[in-house]
Amino acid sequence: MKSLLFYLLLLSFVPSALSLEPYFLSTPALSSDGKTVVFSFESDLWKADVVSGTATRLTAMQGYETNARISPDGQWIAFTGRQFGNADVFVIPMEGGEIRQLTWHAANDDVENWSWDSKSIYFTSNRLNSGTVYKIPVGGDNPVRLFEHYFNTIHNLAENPKTGELFFNDTWESQSMASRKRYKGDYNPDIQSYNPKTGEYKKYTEWIGKDMWATIDQNGMVYFVSDEKNGEYNLGKLENGKTKNLTNFKTSIKRPIVSADGSKVVFEKDYQLFTYEPATDKTSKLSIRIVRNSLLPKEQNFSIAGKISDFDVSPDNKKIAFISRGELFVSDIEGKYIVQMHPVETHNYASPNEVQDKRFERIMSVKWLSDNKTLLYNQTWNGYLSWFTLPVPAWPNRTRCGAATGSTSISPPTALNRPILQAAEALIFTGLRWIKPILHSVRMNSISCGKKIPQQSKRTLSHPSPSIPTASGNGSN
Repeated sequence: MKSLLFYLLLLSFVPSALSLEPYFLSTPALSSDGKTVVFSFESDLWKADVVSGTATRLTAMQGYETNARISPDGQWIAFTGRQFGNADVFVIPMEGGEIRQLTWHAANDDVENWSWDSKSIYFTSNRLNSGTVYKIPVGGDNPVRLFEHYFNTIHNLAENPKTGELFFNDTWESQSMASRKRYKGDYNPDIQSYNPKTGEYKKYTEWIGKDMWATIDQNGMVYFVSDEKNGEYNLGKLENGKTKNLTNFKTSIKRPIVSADGSKVVFEKDYQLFTYEPATDKTSKLSIRIVRNSLLPKEQNFSIAGKISDFDVSPDNKKIAFISRGELFVSDIEGKYIVQMHPVETHNYASPNEVQDKRFERIMSVKWLSDNKTLLYNQTWNGYLSWFTLPVPAWPNRTRCGAATGSTSISPPTALNRPILQAAEALIFTGLRWIKPILHSVRMNSISCGKKIPQQSKRTLSHPSPSIPTASGNGSN
């Protein structure tokens, strides 16, 4: 029987909501007064108070929602939604409510920004070429193309309310290759502008590296990202026509957005959200707290057929460690006894809350050390893939149902090499023929022998259950 029984506890059954500080928050935007932030997390849009950090879910669509932009009047949130596979432009009231779809083209339409009168939304689209900028009224209508030339790729657009200039980037290094740091060459992005009223073009930066992601407040102050300072993306601004560096982070920031009143700039850094206050030159991490409703416990069977992602045999040829679905297991070489390891609970710098939050981060690979008692493995911790060691308890000799036995008979190492290779082939290519005795052992140990899988081995999953309307709309954009 090729299935391994994992008991899944979705969330602790408590009457109050569960609040955790999350990672992998992206594409943030600020309200005009800088007091509210909207961002993407778990494929949905969330809204949080900047001071308290308490976040609530705004959307629960079938696809995933990104690129939230709040209108200058504070009434609307425009965002990119992929409810039907490709990207389209959607709007939702700032306080939540009915979602309306504004574009319906088969191409990808990605939200960029708002006009300062809050009547139009700027978006990029590849409906005619590799990509340029359009605008569409918030009430819906046919989009209007802003740049008539064909070849350049216009994106990262922001309107200057004082001059009417449209700031932009136009190379793939700031679009599809924005995450590639330290590029220097002919396709480096610069901060540029075009004034549709006067036809005037300007180029504000000349750095051979990357200058991109311009964002502008109501006073016309232009902030942007540059890697000129130290090779990492840092925040800068244009002051009297010259560039000025504002931060000196050793890890890069992404996608800054300034509030309309200019009081704060929000950006991504280290998979979380930070703000920069120009008046005080101070940077702070937003302590976002995701609030979810508690759910009832649920158990679920998972098949691991063909899902052994990594394994290693101990140097003494008596034990095998393997990974399935991100979980770590250790077995004797004959597959008569198996135990699931819980390595995060042994991290000596993990607080009780961190143990609860991080217990089920995915483990990627495992290796035995030469002492036959220690495992080396890598696992995501606080947003980064890191290496850890884990001591393996003294290995008992047991029958399939856990009764003590005599010594286990192991073939000499030289005779064991070929069977191990055959086992590897079976694990990876033939859908777990070799591991079948181990799977049977798990079933026997957990059911026939009356043993239950420990409470801490239950995985935690969560699924949104808010009553949030899906998108609606009509048209042929």
